[in-house]
Amino acid sequence: MSKGGIVFLASIGFLAASACSSGNHTPVADAGGPTATCGGNITVEDQSEKDCSTCSTSTSCTSETPLKVCCTYAGQPTTPLARATGLHRFSAPQGASSAPDLSCITNPGTLGTPQTVTLTGYVWLFDTGTDSAGVKVEVYTENHPTTPDGTFSSAPVGSYTTTTSDPTYPLADTTWNTNCTAPGCSYRQYTITGVPTETPLVIETSDAAGGSTWATLYDYNIYFPNNAVTDEGGAPQVFYDATAASSGDPNTVAGSLGYTVTTGVIAGEVHDCWTDPDGYVGGVRLAGATVGSSVLPEGNQIYFSNDDEASPLLASSATSTTTLGLYGGINYPTGVPIRVTAVGEDPANPGKYLMLGTYVVQTFPSAVTALSLRGRRPWQP
Repeated sequence: MSKGGIVFLASIGFLAASACSSGNHTPVADAGGPTATCGGNITVEDQSEKDCSTCSTSTSCTSETPLKVCCTYAGQPTTPLARATGLHRFSAPQGASSAPDLSCITNPGTLGTPQTVTLTGYVWLFDTGTDSAGVKVEVYTENHPTTPDGTFSSAPVGSYTTTTSDPTYPLADTTWNTNCTAPGCSYRQYTITGVPTETPLVIETSDAAGGSTWATLYDYNIYFPNNAVTDEGGAPQVFYDATAASSGDPNTVAGSLGYTVTTGVIAGEVHDCWTDPDGYVGGVRLAGATVGSSVLPEGNQIYFSNDDEASPLLASSATSTTTLGLYGGINYPTGVPIRVTAVGEDPANPGKYLMLGTYVVQTFPSAVTALSLRGRRPWQP
């Protein structure tokens, strides 16, 4: 059974007009500096102060973003956190509690000893297009996970893979996807050997031919614990569905917001801490979360809504994530560390606000930076 990556940028239109070259990961330090206080008597609990003490913020407190959360400011949630139900991916299991699993916020566990495994899964598409053949998938290790600056190794680990239209390879089930009308979509399998577990990773998808069919996407905060390893293929392996962006998709939403391809895009989901029976730490999508960043996008933070998870829509009046857990922002500066943090109201303790996850990424011209926040990670102090 494959596990999913991000699945949502379909209707955002944040799709670059040309591919960005891999290997352009110049380190930029996450500088320290004084922090401000904001929000009156409102506090965000269960923060890892050590993890947040060496960063600075260019943002300031406003009526829209009054909560100081790990070197960022986020909006004050107006509804308690709620788990997604009835979705195809990252949905609460049938019969499971409706209460979010917040256990990893205070107890993220510890990193185990890395082992080398095979990574396999399917390459999903944002929106237009029905076949993910011709996508190059590469895996990188983060450079400084405990003192993050959003950079990663200049060379990929393991052996990169290119998806193929070979009919002998299995395809993902896309019968649920309303974008995949008959005869359906062909989401191709990829396989990469030599990938480490218990290691912070970044997965890059790009155009295998170096052309303009596929844009470049960097998927941060990827982590495979040892208990997610299976032997289904006769050798140790883990599963994760990568995501590819078609550079031909129209900028229907981003264009209307003034997106420029020389700047950066960040988009992702907010999840809880649930671990499935196979050991995959993917979480369940959360409604009611707000997101802030240490470097502001152009315009407001964006949230998305729609009962159809295959075609999420911009929710212009939304001030927090809806059932799909989706957020985004456009026109970030490129080549600088950007910390992204999510906060939510604990449904078991009304008025108590929790930091749901924090991560440092960078953005790149003509590319998408994907970040799903999945609670606190074992390498985060």
